[in-house]
Formats: sequence, C-alpha cells, structure tokens
Amino acid sequence: MRRSLIGSVGQIFARLRSAAPMPAAMTLADDEPLATLPALLLDTETTGLDVTRDRIVSIAGLPHHGGSPDGALPPLDHLLHPGIRIPKSSTAIHGIDDRMVATAPTLGLLWGSIQLAWQGRVLVGHNIGFDIAVLQHEAARHRLPFHAPAGALDLGLLYAGLKPRAAQITLERIAEDFSISLDGRHSAMGDAESAAGIWRRMLPALGRIGIATLGDARRLMQRQRDLLQRQDRAGWALDLLLPPR
Repeated sequence: MRRSLIGSVGQIFARLRSAAPMPAAMTLADDEPLATLPALLLDTETTGLDVTRDRIVSIAGLPHHGGSPDGALPPLDHLLHPGIRIPKSSTAIHGIDDRMVATAPTLGLLWGSIQLAWQGRVLVGHNIGFDIAVLQHEAARHRLPFHAPAGALDLGLLYAGLKPRAAQITLERIAEDFSISLDGRHSAMGDAESAAGIWRRMLPALGRIGIATLGDARRLMQRQRDLLQRQDRAGWALDLLLPPR
C-alpha cells in the first residue's frame, strides 16, 4: 500500500527529487508568458479512478498558444481499446462500452502521435495530475517510453489560488463561475473543450492578481498544500506541476 503523505509540500518535493527524472523533449523557462504559452488542453476517460490499475478508453487534446487555439496543429481525439472489460459503472459516466472500442486501436499504436502532440507544450486540464499518472502507468504497462511534456497546469489548483474561499473546485463549479457551458460532459473531447474555454477566461483573471508567467502559475499551485497532499495520496503525478528545485 502506498504510504500516505503526512508532511508538507516540502516532503512532496523530497520524494520527487528522489524519483528517476522523466526526459522531456523541451523545457520551458519559468519566465515563459502565459499569454503565449504553448499548451495542450488535455482530458482522458478511463475504466476507473485507480491510476495504477485503470486504463484509458478515450483521449482528447486541443493545441493552444496562450488562450488561442493553434489552428496549425490537429487536435487529438481517439477512442482506445483498453485491453480489459470496461466496468458498467464507468460506462454509466462516460458512455463508452466494450462494443464501442471493440475495433479501436490500442494505446501502443497511437503512442507516438500522442507524445508528439504534447512535445514542447504544457498540459493543461482539470485534475491533470490524474491524467498524467494514468498515462505514465499505461506507458509502463505497454513498455513504451514516456517523454514528458514541458510542464503541466491544473485548472483546479489555479482556481483555488484565484478563489481561496471557494467551497468547490469541480469542473462544473469553475465552468459556472467563468460562464462556460459544459457540452459533452464526461467525454474526453467535451471536457477538453470545456477546459479550453475555462483556460481562455482564466488567463486574464490570473493576470489581474499578478500571475503572468509559467513560474507564477507553478508557485500559485504550490501554495494549495491541502489539495496537493490529497492528490499525492491518490497517486497523481505532481512533478510536472510544481516549480523545479
């Protein structure tokens, strides 16, 4: 059983420093402006919520530069065969069943194009640490190399920094606050599109409190200690979210 994290974010840093580093095709400096940040708004749908055991059944990603879509690059939008049966409880949430993925490709067949989509980009999404952890475990399961993106930003952690008194940081609550409609909720592309809409509205809100660079955003997320500890206990990937040490 994975030992629960009891200490501070400093203990998270210590654990991350002791882990094997993930190679990145390109890194971005802390002074990279958010207004022009090369990003991929990403979401996955899975067979469940256990990052070590569950599999990806759908993945979607929308390339952006800052808050603007990058029309020069195609979006990701794939159904994937998970190699296991999809539980009915998961189908009830995202609507994907065994029949729908019966002829879908496996992750291994699309891994190169998936990694190419995030090369040199920061992954942005709601609870993105979950998606990254699942992708890392899937890569290990398929014996595929995991070349890390240039970083990651969690819309939930950023929103918690913007609204420290917010009672909820669900995607529904954040979307409501930024007047973003949630079309296709719990589909990978629907949630990626919702995240993109939130990201476009969040950027100026972050600027108004002095969060203008990638480093500023990382430090804002770092201050959300309770949320980070909760994510760490769940086994989510945090190393791409926190400032480098």
